[in-house]
Amino acid sequence: MRDQLGVSTALSKAITRSKRTILHVIQRAAHDNVVTNMLLQKNGTQGSGLASPDDNELSARDRESSSRQSISHHRNAGKYTVIAFVNSTSGGGKGKELLRTLQSLLGDEYVIDLHSCGPGHMPEDNLLQYALDPLVRILACGGDGTCGWIYSSLDNVWSSILGMKGRVHLSDQYKDHLPLAIMPLGTGNDLSRQYNWGKRFQKHMTQKSMVSAVVNADLVGLDRWRLLILPTSTLREDEKEFIPQIFSEKDSTHYDPNSERRSSLATLSKVAAMLGDEDADSKKGNKLVTQSSRPSTEYFDGLFCNYFSLGFDATVLLEFHKERTKHPEKFTSPLKNKLVYVEKSPIGVRAPKLRKRVQIFVNNKDGELVRLKIPRDTRDIILLNIQSYAGGNHLATKGSSDDGLIEVIFVSNLIRMVASAVVGPVVPYALFNVRAQTNRVVIKTKCPLHCQVDGEPWLQGEAMIQVSFHTRNAILKKSSDGMNCGCVSGSDNAVIS
Repeated sequence: MRDQLGVSTALSKAITRSKRTILHVIQRAAHDNVVTNMLLQKNGTQGSGLASPDDNELSARDRESSSRQSISHHRNAGKYTVIAFVNSTSGGGKGKELLRTLQSLLGDEYVIDLHSCGPGHMPEDNLLQYALDPLVRILACGGDGTCGWIYSSLDNVWSSILGMKGRVHLSDQYKDHLPLAIMPLGTGNDLSRQYNWGKRFQKHMTQKSMVSAVVNADLVGLDRWRLLILPTSTLREDEKEFIPQIFSEKDSTHYDPNSERRSSLATLSKVAAMLGDEDADSKKGNKLVTQSSRPSTEYFDGLFCNYFSLGFDATVLLEFHKERTKHPEKFTSPLKNKLVYVEKSPIGVRAPKLRKRVQIFVNNKDGELVRLKIPRDTRDIILLNIQSYAGGNHLATKGSSDDGLIEVIFVSNLIRMVASAVVGPVVPYALFNVRAQTNRVVIKTKCPLHCQVDGEPWLQGEAMIQVSFHTRNAILKKSSDGMNCGCVSGSDNAVIS
């Protein structure tokens, strides 16, 4: 009864607080967002992946724009117009050469160097004029970070046109516009691998056949996810009271209004209970965090395409990145990269078990948060959107990148995890069972833990973390290679397996 009374009191306070104060917390999150810049600098890019919450309904501007006629442009690739964005700092110097080659194939005005972008000359400024034309395709030349930047720019484009904060999947007319093809110039190139564009840059990609591949590619979808991190160690007590209400915002999944209201109230109750759960086990720490470590206490509100994890793999990945910064000569091929990863893997033995350091809840089929039991020896929790992980590794027994669900995987066998990183799909036993498939995950960390999103690691302080479905964008899958990751959709067992 006391716990229920405490939750009711917290809910009452959260609901009666003014919206101005809640927005202030969110604005602080955007203003202090240091982690976002770190994520966008991997490929030498600048930009923002911030996403704001919004309603599900289409705005008046969307209804008005839906009646417009499509705008036609000059075609530089058969029946299509191809707009190329080149990260000239990617690919170990290949980006500059590629820039000149694509200009000769497509025309100078259709090739944009991302390195020279600035205020008034951002990708969205170039793409806005093409948004209503269904025969325009985008070629992103760079790594996963470059693709993420282009998609964030498309959010800005669709926000300007539709007024939906970039949630183009809600528009029947424009959801397939401006699809993205990929020329891999990054390190992991997981999106490129997922959609058959290749695991690394090849010389033949500078030929006209690459443009033909973009023209002939199949139109498919890619889910994108909103990651919200609120550091509880730096929030005042009165600010913590707003976390349940922030996390219970309506997402972009359609439910009937009555069901949506019930699930929203249930979310308030569950998140408030998570905040108030401070048992004796919450005092357990992380032996890998030393006095010289500086856990992040920054707010983060951004988007990702590939995956998010906390625990063992992020710990190893951070050591991998440190080694690459000190000794770049060791990282001249994918094989050498994997050997360094194996060399750094023993630190994972010291990574803390997560069962008493983390709580995790997921949405069930009714949109209500349900707690997942974490196995005793779990040292890693992975949220997987695509079936190419950390440079082409295949971890999950099922999953799809366009079903509105993210796969939740618990990892306790570290040898098996390393084997998966080294040999990928060749050894079936290296695949992990999916514990849940869901459109939202809420995590509470009780001590500093290593995290990573789309291959960028950091040490995160105590926090409340939410991952929720944001939108589905159009993407192009190369049709000629016949490549397949071997994974299958698990939507029949969606949400809780």
